[in-house]
This record gives sequence, C-alpha cells and structure tokens, in this order.
Amino acid sequence: MGPRAVSPAGPPALTDLMPWGGPGIGPGRTWVYAPERETLRRRWARLAAAEDRDPLLRPTRARTTASLPAPLPGCPPPPGPLAREVGPTPRLVRIARGPFDRQWLVADPRVVDVARPELWRVRGDRQVYLTARQAGDPWPVLCSALVPDAAHHGGRGGRVAPLYRDPAGLVPNVAPGLVELLADRLGVPVVAEDLFAWIVAVTTDPAGVPLTADPNLWAAGVDLGRRLIALHTFGARFGRPGEGKPRLPGGRRPFVREPVPARPTEVRHDEETGSLLLGSGRIAPVPREVWDLGLLQPWIAARTEPPGEGLERIRERAWSTDLTSELIDLLHVLALLTDLADTRHALCAEAAAAPTLATADLLPPPPATRRPPTVLDITEEGPGGQAVLV
Repeated sequence: MGPRAVSPAGPPALTDLMPWGGPGIGPGRTWVYAPERETLRRRWARLAAAEDRDPLLRPTRARTTASLPAPLPGCPPPPGPLAREVGPTPRLVRIARGPFDRQWLVADPRVVDVARPELWRVRGDRQVYLTARQAGDPWPVLCSALVPDAAHHGGRGGRVAPLYRDPAGLVPNVAPGLVELLADRLGVPVVAEDLFAWIVAVTTDPAGVPLTADPNLWAAGVDLGRRLIALHTFGARFGRPGEGKPRLPGGRRPFVREPVPARPTEVRHDEETGSLLLGSGRIAPVPREVWDLGLLQPWIAARTEPPGEGLERIRERAWSTDLTSELIDLLHVLALLTDLADTRHALCAEAAAAPTLATADLLPPPPATRRPPTVLDITEEGPGGQAVLV
C-alpha cells in the first residue's frame, strides 16, 4: 500500500487504522493446495518421479523448473531447482485457503508464484490476520490465525492486514497515537487488541470504520469482536482460557447420524429433518440458516469434486473421518456465528448512528507504517536470494 493522507471527513478507512496490509498468497497454480496432507505428498512424489516436469508444474512467468527463489521465512531452503528435485515432500503448512476453509499448502517457493514472505515472517502464536473484502460482501472482514490466500479476500479488491508487525506479537499494526486517542476520548483503558476486536465487530465497509466515543457501546463492540475472532479462528485466538474449540450447547450439537460414504456425490440440506446430507451420510442437527450462509457448499465441493488435470488428478482417496471431524468443527462455528448475526447487525447500526471520531481527528499514518516491517536476520526473495531492505 502506498502512502497517502487520511481523508478530511467521515469515518476513517481500515487502511488508516491498520496501515500495513496487502494481498494474500497468489500461488499461480491450484495443485499446491489440498484438504489433506497425504494428497500433497502423493502429488509431490509424482512430480519428483517425472522426467518431464513442466506439464505437471504448469510453469508461469514467475516460476519454471529452473527457478531457485529464496526460502519462505520459517521453512527450509530448497535443495536446488525443481528440474533436479529428487528429495522428499517439502514442508506442508496449513493456510486460510478461503473463508472458513483451512487447507494444506506445499510451502516451497519454487511452486508458489507470489508467496508473500512479509506475511510469513510475522507468523506467531499471537498473530491474527484480518482479511478485508470488497464493500457489500456478506463477510466484509474475516480473521484467521493462518496466513491467508488471495481467495480468502476474494482476489482483487481485498487486503490482508496482520494485527502485529512482528511474530512475537509485541508491535501492533495500528496507526501511531490511535490507541491513546481512543483511551482519552472514551475515558477507559484501550489496547491494540481492543481496537482490533472493535474493527471486526462493526466493519460493514472497510472504506469507513466508525470509532465511537461512547464507552458503553465500545465495551459491547469489543466483547462481540473478541467472540467473533475466536469463532473465525476456530478457537485459536481471542478465546477464553480453557475453552478450546467453539462448541454449541448440548441439544444443538451436530452428530453423525449416518456415516458419510467414501465418495459422497450429492450434498444437500433436508429442512424437514434439519440434516446435512452427503450422499447416504447424514449429520444433524444443522439449521437451515447455516446452510443458507453459502459456505458449506464450496467447503464440501473442494473435498468431493471430480479430479482435474495433471497433478490435480491426484485427490483424496476417500472421504475420511478427519474430514468429518473438520466438517463438524465448521458446523459448530457457523451455527454460533448465526446466533450472533442479529446482535452484530444491531451493533453495527448503533455504531453507524452514534457520534463517531472523524478521519480529521487522526494523524495521517507515517509512510513507514504502511510498509512491511524491516527484518535483517533472514533472507528474502530477490535476485540470488539476498535480503530485501524495506
């Protein structure tokens, strides 16, 4: 994101509150992703065994079998160009592939066109990536504890903003002086995590995020935002101590009523029984509101659709118990999100109508805060793999 001044009126844009951000991972090919690790190991073995690897790699202007880019932060360096690859599968890392869809990635820069090393270098146990989608999207902002793919923000027009500028979670990606200004106006202590939770709770359009001066409204927004972040990250961030994975209360928890077949060919919702049907398999209860979110269909399709071409012909051998467990985790999360939908809608309306800090109240973020943090102790991608100073 290039430097720019804040606009003189109206609520500030998300880019003025969290100055540093950019697109998610752009792999340039889809075979590097899979819902299960074993699928990627089989694909890599097929690639390494091939004499002519170009048709399997699907070369682009950014990556060919002769490319030797620098390693991703936190991952071992490639042993050589892909044309001479004979080794085991590179490191596999879980990524936020799409909204609420966690998949595995071959974390090897030789097969990922645009890996976004600046996002990888700030990964940590406290990091949360905020994905801002285009205005009017049903999910204007999403959170993930995993590095997001560009599909997570819908491609062009979206943006990923990490909460922290460092992997330890000590340097927030927040406009300088903003937290202190909010604390002064609200008359209550404010930390960067509170602001982050507020943004998640009230953002309906990333171009304008209302900042209330009402401490009661602020407290309600921060509490709701923390609950939303815990759900978006499947309990990995901002959850209450000891809570673990998000779970519905007893009586509403989905269970497998009929086992999912090895190859479910039809997926639908049965409103009469409140069931999710995957072929002859049945999971219930699943409210119609969860199905209507439109998130289950692409998640299941990514795990059941027919094989593609090249390495994509190597798919999951069969629907596994691990996939069923992940699906049930997702059903818990989506049902709990639907429970909060009316609360969030009311809060957003109240925040938009209440007196708010204007963009003119904020100092323009310094240009340096809009750039990735400077790191000098690792190599970054550049000619010969030398460090890029930013």
